[in-house]
Amino acid sequence: MTWANRFRLWGGVLVVILVMAALTLLYNQRQSRVASVTATVEAPTAQVGSNYSGVLTRSFIVEGQEVNVGDQLFTVVSPDVQNAVANGLRVASTFAYTVDEATGTVTYLAVIEGQVTELSATAGSYVSSGTALATIAATTPKSVVARYTLEPVDYSRVETGARVIVNLADNTRLEGTVTNVAVATENNEAMTIVYVDVPDLTDDAYAQLTQAGSPVQAIMELRDDGILAGPTQAFRSFLTQIGLR
Repeated sequence: MTWANRFRLWGGVLVVILVMAALTLLYNQRQSRVASVTATVEAPTAQVGSNYSGVLTRSFIVEGQEVNVGDQLFTVVSPDVQNAVANGLRVASTFAYTVDEATGTVTYLAVIEGQVTELSATAGSYVSSGTALATIAATTPKSVVARYTLEPVDYSRVETGARVIVNLADNTRLEGTVTNVAVATENNEAMTIVYVDVPDLTDDAYAQLTQAGSPVQAIMELRDDGILAGPTQAFRSFLTQIGLR
């Protein structure tokens, strides 16, 4: 066997070893990831409630509409306000509504910036004191709540601060981290509920895909306790540096 053939032989063996090592590390990495059963975008909500009973004479909003703080939502003509004024009482306005004592009209305002996710009252209807008129989901902050079915050994590998890849409906990938973990029983099955902070959810470019309640997929990384943990982490760092991860 010539030296050229020897070099080709050993070169081929080396390539096979490197490919097998890379595939082993890739397999180990995939074993340390788990995909959510369900995951949705969550946002703080504010419920618009009627402080005074009366007839809702006008609605300024529709479901799905974006509103800013101070935007008018509803007007209600309230006999309660009219009676209070007639008895010499003063009905003061607040940050949530303004009162026209002369006409007994209450105009309700948005107290957060966000989107109208539920509209419970319509113009011409009678509303009682304490009735919910609408629900507004805040534009920010947003997070992801994901549910996983995990074996006990995998549950022990869930860590706060762990990396999570969130896939939006158009397959856009956003990166987040685990902020909290809880367990709940749903349909007689233990579900791991993971709360994920995803800073880019508030980016205007993803506004239509990250509304409150929007479905997403959350792929969470589990702590790697195996003997290949070190090499796998180095392999991940290498993939990140060359832009493949």
